[in-house]
Amino acid sequence: MEQKRTANASTVLEENLKKALTEMLVLRLLSEREYYIGELGDTLKERSGGALCIVFPYAAIYRMEEYGYIYESGKRIGPDGRRRQYIAITDEGRVYVDRLIKAYAVISKGVQEVLEKGGLEND
Repeated sequence: MEQKRTANASTVLEENLKKALTEMLVLRLLSEREYYIGELGDTLKERSGGALCIVFPYAAIYRMEEYGYIYESGKRIGPDGRRRQYIAITDEGRVYVDRLIKAYAVISKGVQEVLEKGGLEND
């Protein structure tokens, strides 16, 4: 029973981490070029070597649009030949993603230092 609970907690933690990083990663991709929503998940999966699989980033997309970080830039024909709604990052979104990346670097460094000094007993 304990092993099942630990595995479930690990899965929940993994999902929460992915959700927390979604905005930063999506905005980072959009800082390179415009995307349609379906491309974002595939690109994140490809660039992360399969570690990040965000199938439906719609909640994050709608939230970022509401905050003024992204906007619909128009409909065009996508790589698959279908008409797609593209999204782009705003100037405010660029400032926000830069802040997120800096904060992530600080937090990530701190977490890594704790893990290295404490060691992992269950490896």
